[in-house]
Amino acid sequence: MVYDGRVAERMKDQYLIKEFASLIRTTVRTLHHYDQIGLLRPSGRRPNGYRVYTQDDLLRLEQIIALKFLGLSLQEIKRILQSPALTAKKSLRVQAGIIAEEARRLEGAARAVRQVLGQLETGKRLNFRKVITIIKEIQVSEEKKKNWVERFYTGEEMKEFEEIGRDYTPERLEAYQKRWAALIEEVKSNLDTDPTGPVGQALARRWQALFNEAYGGHPDLRKRIGEAYRSGAIPAEYQMIGPEVWEFIGTAVSALGKKGK
Repeated sequence: MVYDGRVAERMKDQYLIKEFASLIRTTVRTLHHYDQIGLLRPSGRRPNGYRVYTQDDLLRLEQIIALKFLGLSLQEIKRILQSPALTAKKSLRVQAGIIAEEARRLEGAARAVRQVLGQLETGKRLNFRKVITIIKEIQVSEEKKKNWVERFYTGEEMKEFEEIGRDYTPERLEAYQKRWAALIEEVKSNLDTDPTGPVGQALARRWQALFNEAYGGHPDLRKRIGEAYRSGAIPAEYQMIGPEVWEFIGTAVSALGKKGK
């Protein structure tokens, strides 16, 4: 969630859903999804019956964003927020510590970069120890990003990934990934359509078929992959699927399941 001083100046007590989405720079679809699963519902109501979001809802959304940063799924976040306040506060303290640690590391790298830049600009002899510091700090940050898989998935789940990987040659894996990329792009081009309509349902069938091709025999792992994307556990540079795609396809697949019953 991103907002600045100008937002604070125009804060109101109540917001219609489009106003609230604009305020926090998210989509109406996301807010509808949060409402449907009982994670964040408009807590106010106007005399004309319209449901509205309040400043209390804004504070709850801040907690949701913070807990997503920790890699929790939406259902896990819901359980935490329904628990005593101390549980959520403890999680927020952990999240604050993670951010502070990363900020200190990045500031150290930035300080070293500025010092090296100053040496180059003034023609002074370059301090290569500073260059080494920069390299180490960047490597640490990159290594943390690369290890997100081990932090999110359990040892048993990692073994399942290895088992699935043994069935794929490099050529077959590349072809599979290309089919995913093409399908994701097709979903993106249809986000303005009804996910429960013919186009959305056709996309949902193809999505499920592609998922089942590799993970059909691993239903729990399928679920965890979805949680990894939806919770924000995957670093941005490794993400193939954006939240808007997950929201669309989630609604489409859910509707498809209901029709199949």
